[in-house]
Amino acid sequence: MKRDRREFIINELMMPGFMENMDDKILLEEKEESGRSKLNVQLMSKENLCIANVDRKHTDLSFFQDIKDKSMKKRVDHIIFEHQGMEKWRLHLIEMKGSVQSSKWVEIKGKFRASYLLSQAIAGILELNIEETIMYTTFEKVQFSPSKTMPSARRVPTGIPLSKMEQEWSGQTFGINLGEHLPFKHEPIQMRRNEEGILVGDLTK
Repeated sequence: MKRDRREFIINELMMPGFMENMDDKILLEEKEESGRSKLNVQLMSKENLCIANVDRKHTDLSFFQDIKDKSMKKRVDHIIFEHQGMEKWRLHLIEMKGSVQSSKWVEIKGKFRASYLLSQAIAGILELNIEETIMYTTFEKVQFSPSKTMPSARRVPTGIPLSKMEQEWSGQTFGINLGEHLPFKHEPIQMRRNEEGILVGDLTK
């Protein structure tokens, strides 16, 4: 797709501010008081498309099932399409958290799956050829352990190989379920709390 046609779709057919053109430096923010965060993103490319605060931008696709356990109505916090040149793009899905436990990790993976499919739909509309997808979780603290009060948290669904959450978190066995285990890169991003109590961190690619 020629750039002018893509720009027309973004500027004239999409809701104002839904997707923005960004250069190589992008500041992503989570403004919820429970986990205020700022992530400084530094990319190689100076031609990128960003959907910030995705979960606030009415991205529901009504044909997806509205079942809580499948998380198809949930989204990650930010999506970046990074231009690699020659009409090739890299997709970055970013979820920002304060602390991550086993139950929260299950929820995050559901967001990644729904957001990946949403991103594929947007990429199709804009004719973006996605060559690579990387998923990130920002965090201050992480602790994985089976719940003592919820025995169901110890069970693994039939037919799904047992992968320790620590291995998924570190990216060794990370992937999403699309009828089969589809592997992806996952990168945890350690955040630090500044004097204002805001979690801050950096992502450099």
